[in-house]
Amino acid sequence: MVNAHNHSNENWFRGMWDNLPLEPWMLFSYPALAAPSQSPDEIYLRTVFGALEQLRSGATCVVDFLYELDGFTTESLEAVVRGYRDAGLRALIALGIGDRAYHETVILEEGLVSRELVEQLEAERPPSWDEWQRFCREAVERFHRPDEGVSIALGPSGPQRCTDEMLAGCAALADELDLVIHIHMLETRMQAVSGRRMYGKTLVEHMDAIGFLSPRVVFAHGIWLTPADIELVRDRGVTVAHNPASNLKLGSGLAAIPTLLAEGVNVALGTDGMSSNDGLDMFASLKLAALLHKLWGIDYEQWLGAREAWQLATLGGAQAAGDPAGLGVIEPGRRADLVLLDLESRVFTPLNDPLRQLALGSSTLAVDSVLVGGEWSVREGRTPRVDEGEILARVRETGREIVGRFDEAFELGQQLLASLRAGWLEALRTEVGVERKLSL
Repeated sequence: MVNAHNHSNENWFRGMWDNLPLEPWMLFSYPALAAPSQSPDEIYLRTVFGALEQLRSGATCVVDFLYELDGFTTESLEAVVRGYRDAGLRALIALGIGDRAYHETVILEEGLVSRELVEQLEAERPPSWDEWQRFCREAVERFHRPDEGVSIALGPSGPQRCTDEMLAGCAALADELDLVIHIHMLETRMQAVSGRRMYGKTLVEHMDAIGFLSPRVVFAHGIWLTPADIELVRDRGVTVAHNPASNLKLGSGLAAIPTLLAEGVNVALGTDGMSSNDGLDMFASLKLAALLHKLWGIDYEQWLGAREAWQLATLGGAQAAGDPAGLGVIEPGRRADLVLLDLESRVFTPLNDPLRQLALGSSTLAVDSVLVGGEWSVREGRTPRVDEGEILARVRETGREIVGRFDEAFELGQQLLASLRAGWLEALRTEVGVERKLSL
């Protein structure tokens, strides 16, 4: 399978938060101020242990929408690339970038934010598109090696977090360098509301107007798409990466996947990050996708089931990873990315329908071996490329200390929480032109 949306920078944050919607959750998972630095060795470590978890749960490729909260460097990116290569997980690394200051990207009750804090946010404004473009070009030149298992993509964070100059620049650069673009799109009601306030139209309509949409583009989430948005997504050949676990944990909503598929939109499947999922098990995402969309008030012949979910995770993911000719199918000429399952495991006992049992059972228990590019990344339950026991021991030793470095950032997040909660409640009461109604 292809994990079509993940954030390896979250790997230290397993089990950290619950009962927070996306925007309040981001105050802590993605602090706008005082984010501490991590050494290349620590970045390497967090990458490898996340990669091993994905390999052991049926993924041979990940789209890592990568942020470095204290700023990208060539050294930090090299550590991520080395981590995936050492673990043996194929990776498309989308460079998470933005050029709007934090307080411009969300709905805040400004009366609840001190002037001093606003000035701090303004002072921490991210780099300009010109600066980001130079870094992206260098990253592609140094690390974009699709045939060696690591690719680079552009990751404008979200249209509400990027100026039109950046979005248009990303589209032009992707065309020039033949790159994929991943972007968070309409994950929450607040994003839908803020988009209409910024542009007088939906975010998708605005992005189409500036020429951003194309088959190169992958929307992460796409929950609050209007019917007109879905038509644009279909007509422009955009892929949607579906993340059912994080959509549920953060209360973001239920993406209209049956409608997208009926309209002919390519849909992929992802886990999202460790902080919004608390695990990177692709089989868990597969099961959710196979079950969740039976809740829509539609003819049951339109429901997603095991087979449809498997298509999202394989063929759909190949497109999202920028490799539709190499991934997603077992046949001559494709990449030799294979997961071998033990048919004598409990998951397949008794063996009635292998695909249904794979998609609806606890299939991680049945993973015996994994080949990526024809080389063993897991063999008979062992990881021959790295010492997994040593990696996990180091993560246990290092993880708590790294989380402790965020104390100042978490405190500043608490200072913004009341203001952001007021904005979230305002968005909750605002009509956005599309409602998510289920017949239960």
